[in-house]
Amino acid sequence: MKKILSIFLLASLVFGISKDEIKTSVETKTAQAIAVLTDQNLDKNTKANSLFSIFDPLFDYKQMAKISLGKKYNALSPDEQNKFDTAFEQKLKNSYIDKLLSYTNQQILIKELSQPQPKRIFLKSELISDGKVYDFVYKFYSKNDDWFIYDIEILGVSVIQTYRSQFADMLDNANFDSLLKKLNETTAIKVDN
Repeated sequence: MKKILSIFLLASLVFGISKDEIKTSVETKTAQAIAVLTDQNLDKNTKANSLFSIFDPLFDYKQMAKISLGKKYNALSPDEQNKFDTAFEQKLKNSYIDKLLSYTNQQILIKELSQPQPKRIFLKSELISDGKVYDFVYKFYSKNDDWFIYDIEILGVSVIQTYRSQFADMLDNANFDSLLKKLNETTAIKVDN
């Protein structure tokens, strides 16, 4: 199931959008992503690059990297932060691209917005697969009146908090260079940025 839901980590895949555009933009980009995923004339690399070009503007990968490392992020030098940001973004993308490319006509419903805090908006959505409904939530935050995705919750589990827990465990037993090396190890399709 995680495989199927991972489709949506990037399916709403930095320029930000206005609050009023969130739902419509995610619906439009989801439809564009499905068109790419179902196009039999495209190879995997072309599909991957197309998906990222559709969705990257909505994601704040730097903010996601910062949250995933917690307080330890601020202890890094600017150069280390840049290296971590780049490695984290690539790891995130590589972790999900094979899952995205395995899309097999599941239905995606973009439901409703809620605003639990003035600078936070959650977009509740559903994936319907084989008659079963799976909830997921795009989490947006406001930066200079633009809205960006900073996390996705799949079946009640935060993607970024999961990484944060993994990174904390790694840093308890190793140093930052070891974590960076681990992040830079890729096994999925390498895509152009």
